[in-house]
Order: sequence, then structure tokens, then C-alpha cells
Amino acid sequence: MTRLSDDFLSYFYYGVREDYLERIKGEKAPLSEVFLGLTRNNPALLTSDKDGRPNGSIKSVGFIIRENFLEEAIKDYDQFLAWRLEQIRGKMGKDYEGSGWLYSPHPDFIVPGLKQSLKHQYLPREEAEKKIDFEKLGTLEGFFKKTWENVQTNKKVAIVYYYPPGTHFQVNCTVEIQKSGLIRDFINRSACVAHGENPVKWAKRPAYIFHVEEVIDKSIYPEYTRDK
Repeated sequence: MTRLSDDFLSYFYYGVREDYLERIKGEKAPLSEVFLGLTRNNPALLTSDKDGRPNGSIKSVGFIIRENFLEEAIKDYDQFLAWRLEQIRGKMGKDYEGSGWLYSPHPDFIVPGLKQSLKHQYLPREEAEKKIDFEKLGTLEGFFKKTWENVQTNKKVAIVYYYPPGTHFQVNCTVEIQKSGLIRDFINRSACVAHGENPVKWAKRPAYIFHVEEVIDKSIYPEYTRDK
């Protein structure tokens, strides 16, 4: 496996952390800026079937913490998600079941979710080097369509990241499908923090674990746009 490059991480890990820190300050950014920031962790996942026919799909791809930190993080995520669902029910009604797949949870609880991600996933540099496995990326399977079909027979994938105006990386990986296990459970919780309300409805979603093999910098003007 290969470690994600420092240049890649400066945009798509530490850049996301900076976006989250800005958003939890409570200042409302223009929607255009919010949506631009979301491009950092919503790359295109490229797969192909056994005959070489390609498929591209936008996925919310995140980072994975190292194995010895997983159980503690999962426990804390469970406590947070249970608390948040009860708070949402207080606004929506006690019988509200929540959603298993939303773009984001109730708007009043987006900032607490960002704080949870900053606690376990998007960390200060020194802590991140200790806790985050920068040789892996991960996401959940939500729809069981063409991507799911392709990776059954071809485990080689590319993840293409783009951040305007010219930052562009391709991360070539081998994908592992995990239907149970601590990494799947972690990805499940961290995705639910960002995209859902009721964690019970996420329980059967398998995870894709992407083992990084190559990082290609395709940026147009790296000497002008890269923030070291």
C-alpha cells in the first residue's frame, strides 16, 4: 500500500478540517462556498466491469482511523447519534423515526455533527499522523447498483478528486468489501453523522475500504494553487 501524499492531504484532509472549523464558528457562509467545500470529500469513484466497461459515481469518501482507536471512537459515535436522534425527535415529534439516507440531518444539528467529525476524523496534524491510517479511504454502499456490480469482479478502482479551479488528484486503489467488522462499523457511524439521522437504518450497509496504491497529482497549476 501507499500513503496518501502530503500535497493531497493538504487539500482533501486538512482542507476539510479548515472548512469544518470555519462552519462551527456559527458564521453563515454563502451557499456557493459551502457547496464548493463539499467537493473536497465527494470525489468520483471510477470502476469497470469484467469486460472493461467503465462506470463513474460521486461518493462521499472519508478517512479511517487506525485499528487501536476504533472501538473507543465507535462507542462515542453511538452515544452521540443516540443523543442527536432524541434531540431531533424533540423537534419533529416523539414518533419520528428519522432517515437512513439524507444529504444531512436536521439543520439544527449539523454543527454538533461537524464537531464530532473534528473529534475523531479530522484532527490536528500531529494527532492525525498518529491516529489516521493514510493508506486507506472508505465509504458505504448505499444503492447496490453498477458500482456494487462492478467491484464483485474487478477490485481495481480509481477515485478522482477535484477542487476548483485546478486542483485534481487521482487515487488508484484496490477495494475491499467489508460486511461486518470494526472498520465497517466506524465508516457506518461517521457517515451517519454526516448524512443520516437514525443509525439503526444504516446497520446493513456494507463498506468499501480502498487500499491506496498510487496517488497521481494532475493539478493544472500546482505551483500557484498548492497551499503547503
